[in-house]
Amino acid sequence: MIRKHIAQSDHYFRNALGAIEAGNTEKASELLWGSIAQALKAVAARKGTELNSHGELRKYADDLAKELEDKSILRDFKDAESLHRNFYRLSFELEDVKGRVDGVRKATDRLIRLAEEPETE
Repeated sequence: MIRKHIAQSDHYFRNALGAIEAGNTEKASELLWGSIAQALKAVAARKGTELNSHGELRKYADDLAKELEDKSILRDFKDAESLHRNFYRLSFELEDVKGRVDGVRKATDRLIRLAEEPETE
């Protein structure tokens, strides 16, 4: 399941770049959100946890940030969450979405590294 979530995260991210290139702000927003959500699901899957709702994703991001003593995890999640809201409210311009691409990429890369770490006992 971990591999599936990682592959889906990458797929969403690449498609988001295509949506940005096409000028589709709403689609790019949702795909960037999906990328970080799937990366977070990969981390949870590594620990045997399945996340099935937006609320579970948010709580897991908060718990993971506290566990790792890294506030950037929750901050990056909330930033991506604003992209998810943009899909419905259409409040961001294309440049706003473009400005979040690097942050989403860095966050997903970090989460994927966490998901791929070997289990320690």
